Amino acid sequence: MIFTRYLAINIVKGTALVLMILVSLSLFFMLIQQVDQVGKGQFGPWQFTQYLLLKAPAMIVDFMPLATLLGSILSLGGLASNSELIAFQSSGIPVKKFILAVSQTAFILALISFVIGDFVVPYSETTATEIKASRVASRVSMQSRSGVWIKDKNNIIFIQQLFPNGNAQNIEIYHLDNQDKLLYTILARKAVSSEQGWMLQQVQKSLLSGNKIVTEQKKQELYEGSLSDQLLQSLVVDPRQMSSSNLHTYVQFLDENKLNHSAESLSFWRKIYSPLTVMVMAILAIPFVLGSQRSSNTGQRIITGILLGLVFVILDNVLIQLGEQMNLVAFVNALIPTLLFILFTAYLIYRKIS
Repeated sequence: MIFTRYLAINIVKGTALVLMILVSLSLFFMLIQQVDQVGKGQFGPWQFTQYLLLKAPAMIVDFMPLATLLGSILSLGGLASNSELIAFQSSGIPVKKFILAVSQTAFILALISFVIGDFVVPYSETTATEIKASRVASRVSMQSRSGVWIKDKNNIIFIQQLFPNGNAQNIEIYHLDNQDKLLYTILARKAVSSEQGWMLQQVQKSLLSGNKIVTEQKKQELYEGSLSDQLLQSLVVDPRQMSSSNLHTYVQFLDENKLNHSAESLSFWRKIYSPLTVMVMAILAIPFVLGSQRSSNTGQRIITGILLGLVFVILDNVLIQLGEQMNLVAFVNALIPTLLFILFTAYLIYRKIS
């Protein structure tokens, strides 16, 4: 128990350090790229600072596999260099228990990454998008977890779920006259962006005529306002930053409307498998710190970790592209790169302990 805790503390510290460095560098480059946006519209220095900080959670999730790999190699390598691993083995702790301890720590890191990616990132990315959208279009009034409100001339629009490409679900439109008197309301189950414009579907329109409310049902109706695709796109969170539940809802939405959803399905399954990837990256460090790694220095371990990380990224992109060309099912295509690294890791560990 003490051994497991000691190992976990070292791996978490190493991963946190690498993660802090990678995220800081990424934020610095983002600052350089987008500093010219400061001063446009209402996008001032304070809004820019908020925007950068809100981008950090997504970066943490993106860098977590590489940070776990580098952090584990450096931490476990440090223990190997100090002969602490040999001391543990001499005290009767087998390699299998060492692997189990690393796996338990990797599970915790994977769980943290998934929680941040599924609960924190969707909110932070939505808020960051809202802050930046304030300089794109002043018609955006408010964006929250429950949906987005947009002022479009005489229309006040509430969208509960806004998806990429102008697609939306559960829309409410309140049309006012020039004296801000409500003339009619429109409730639409969903909306799809088309060549003609924003097409509302499963529409219920209620007109206020004197003391009466006249309601009519329509299968679809073209939105008559001037809501642009540019504005809608500026408010949309990238599918990779959506929560798994919202991404699954979006895939269903596209499927119901007979739209291509291969990329979105792939993003969904990659998000589901992401904790497994983090765990594999941590366990992959084990064969590189056993045995002869006692004599290696920190620079060699960093280079080893970076090279392994690059190999995984390249292999991941290549295999995913090949899978799409071969029309593989999304949940299989997303798993193949991680599965290959699992087999590679198992082979390396087997060679070390056999």
